[in-house]
Amino acid sequence: MAFIDYYKILGVDKNIPQQDVRAAYRKRAKQFHPDLHPNDPKAKAKFQALNEAYEVIGDPQKRAQYDKYGEQWKDVGGFSNSKDSGFNESSKDYSNPFANFDFSTFNTSRGGGFSSFFQDLFGSGRIKQENYSSSMFSESMAKPINGNIEQQVNIDLFTALLGGDVIIRLPNGRKAKLKIKEGTQNGTKVRLRGKGKNIGNGIIGDFIITYHVKLPENLTEHQKELFLRAKNEK
Repeated sequence: MAFIDYYKILGVDKNIPQQDVRAAYRKRAKQFHPDLHPNDPKAKAKFQALNEAYEVIGDPQKRAQYDKYGEQWKDVGGFSNSKDSGFNESSKDYSNPFANFDFSTFNTSRGGGFSSFFQDLFGSGRIKQENYSSSMFSESMAKPINGNIEQQVNIDLFTALLGGDVIIRLPNGRKAKLKIKEGTQNGTKVRLRGKGKNIGNGIIGDFIITYHVKLPENLTEHQKELFLRAKNEK
C-alpha cells in the first residue's frame, strides 16, 4: 500500500502542535466540503481523504505511530482501520445523514451554538444524555463468523452531534460504557476485541458495533426552519 501523507492532505507542517490540528482540519474541511463543489466529482473523495487524515493526525496515539513507522503504522501496536484499543469510537463511514448541515459554524441569535440550537429546536433547556440497554440493538445478532458478532446500535441526534457516553450490553450479558465522539457519522463502526463469541481453543471473536443515527420525526415548521438555517449557515 502506497504511503499517504496525511499532513499534506491537511495542509499542515509535520511539527504542528496537537492542539492546532482540529482548527487546521476545520479550515480545510470548509474549503473542500462537497456542498461547495456540487459539480466536482472529486470533491467527495477529497473530503473523505481529509477526514481520514484527521482521524489519524487528530489522535495523539495514532499520530505517534504514524510518525514513527510511516506506511507500516497500521501494522504496529494492534492498529487497523478501526480503533480497537479500549471502548472508543472507531472507523468512519461517510454516509452521514447530516452532510448538508454545517453545524460546526452554526450559531443561534443568542450565540449559544449547539446547546442553544437544540433548545430552540426541541424546547428543552438541557441536552439529555440517555443510557442505553439491549433494547437499543437491532433485533437479532448477525451470524458469528470466526467468533465475531455484529450488532447495530441506535443513537439519537444529540449524541451523534455532541458526543457522550452510552451504556450497552455485551454478548455475555455484561454492560459496558462506550465513548461516542462529537460528530459521529451514521454507519461508524466500533470493534471491541475479545468481546465476541468464544469458539474454543482459546479463540474469542470480536464484538463489532455499527452506530445508526436516528433522525427526529414529525418536526414542526419552526423546527424545520431552524434546520434550514443551520444548513444555510456558512
